Amino acid sequence: MIQSRYPFLRLTGTPKERGRTYGNFCQQQIETSISNYATMFQNYNNITWEGARKIALGFFPFIQAYSPKLIEEMEGIAEGCGKDFEDILTLNSRSEIVLDRQVDGCTAFGVTPSISSDGKTYLCQNWDWIRQQSDSLVVISLEQHPDPTILMIAEAGMISGKGINSAGLGVGFNALTTGHGKMGVPVHILLRGLLDSPALADAVQAIAVAERSSSANFIVGNSEGEIIDIEFSPEDFWVFYAERGWLTHTNHFTAPNLINKVEDKGKTMLPDTFQRLGRINMLLSNHEGQIDFEHCAAFLSDHKNFPDSICRHEDPRDSQGKQLASVYSTIMNLTDGIIWFSNSNPCLGNFSSYTSKTKK
Repeated sequence: MIQSRYPFLRLTGTPKERGRTYGNFCQQQIETSISNYATMFQNYNNITWEGARKIALGFFPFIQAYSPKLIEEMEGIAEGCGKDFEDILTLNSRSEIVLDRQVDGCTAFGVTPSISSDGKTYLCQNWDWIRQQSDSLVVISLEQHPDPTILMIAEAGMISGKGINSAGLGVGFNALTTGHGKMGVPVHILLRGLLDSPALADAVQAIAVAERSSSANFIVGNSEGEIIDIEFSPEDFWVFYAERGWLTHTNHFTAPNLINKVEDKGKTMLPDTFQRLGRINMLLSNHEGQIDFEHCAAFLSDHKNFPDSICRHEDPRDSQGKQLASVYSTIMNLTDGIIWFSNSNPCLGNFSSYTSKTKK
């Protein structure tokens, strides 16, 4: 068994109590997140941390209307780590503050039992971002009766991440951007809305009913063997279903009602998005009926078009601070409620496992 590099935290109690425990346990990791994003905001958008806090306050009423408990959790995190509420709100709005300058360069895919070799449902992705954020990561088990318990990996101070819940639903996340947004519900709040969902229809509703602030893509699966993909902008959304047995996504719009409606800035910021999507499509197509955990790990470790490959490594041609890498990978076996996180690039083979009790 590989030793995980990430701290593990179990949260219980009321939203405020969960938040206080989280903030107290992760004080150093939250400091790391704030420092990293303060630098990014300044370098990418010429916005100070104080300026970012003022922007983030505009999202408050939309989050309050969408899920009041998440405001309470963030208040508790701030109390626990000795920061202002605005600091934690800013972390949870970080995508909206840098959306016109940078996007996470992730590759995600889902596999249903019809094409896996072991009859399992897999949901997988790499998180391509700034390497220094690896020091902020924490694995969290969050119990929140009557909502599903969540097992996720999160940037410290944030109330969502990639993960699986006790209803058997798993969620991955790809960044998309049109270069602008509006005041509304930030994407990481929407991600938590999906993790709180007991079923796929509830996950779609969590996006459909929200006053969406910006754009993103969520790939969602369940223990019953279904995979969907929800692509959205502030104006509209679309849902794909894994009719062929698998779904994939990278960092450009593909929905028929969106590609001609929005200005897709992600495909310009990360032109390798097309190659990565084509490559993962080919890998899945060529291995239908053979796919298991080892295949998923191999796909995530693929180095075609290195360093801007599915398994991304820093490109020395990029300026310091703008070099992306696959900070971690996650493989979710939704059938059995098992989730693996890698300690760094998946090509190093350093996955550690966690188990979530799933409801069949």
